[in-house]
Amino acid sequence: MPNDKKAFDGLLEAYVSLDESAGTIVRNLMRSSNPDARSKLVRELRNLEKKRLELLDQMDNLAKSIPQQV
Repeated sequence: MPNDKKAFDGLLEAYVSLDESAGTIVRNLMRSSNPDARSKLVRELRNLEKKRLELLDQMDNLAKSIPQQV
């Protein structure tokens, strides 16, 4: 069970790091006036969002397997 908790914490840390990456992409997106660059940055944001959703699914499945402490 401690391994499940460590795995969950690792997934959570990865989730947060993707949010930080998204912030960097958004700042670059706001500075860019080039349509091609903006399109590429939006694609990167979409990919990050997909990864975040996958991590949430994994965390949800893992959380269900960790017994609740009373």
